[in-house]
Amino acid sequence: MVSLRDRAAALETKFAYEQSWLFLAQSRRNKLIGLWAGESLGLSDPHEYARCFAEWAVEHPSEEGLILRLQQDFAAAAVDIDLDGLSNRMHDVLVDVLNEMHAG
Repeated sequence: MVSLRDRAAALETKFAYEQSWLFLAQSRRNKLIGLWAGESLGLSDPHEYARCFAEWAVEHPSEEGLILRLQQDFAAAAVDIDLDGLSNRMHDVLVDVLNEMHAG
């Protein structure tokens, strides 16, 4: 019979695994969003922007913080951005990344 402690340990292990999986997916999503943003901003090296954005996102993991950062970068470059569209894009890219991770 499975003891309560064994069940609790299994749930903790599952939670830790799911959180690490989600962190990897969000990191990949942030790099892809950064690449898209770098290209949309017309930067000469969008890959460098994507790398820097993904690194910054590790220290500032909130969705609102990411959107605010992108909004500021777009405003500084005088490029219009649809915030609702950006939020939807971030969600869609995360779903795509999770699907790819589960498939691969």
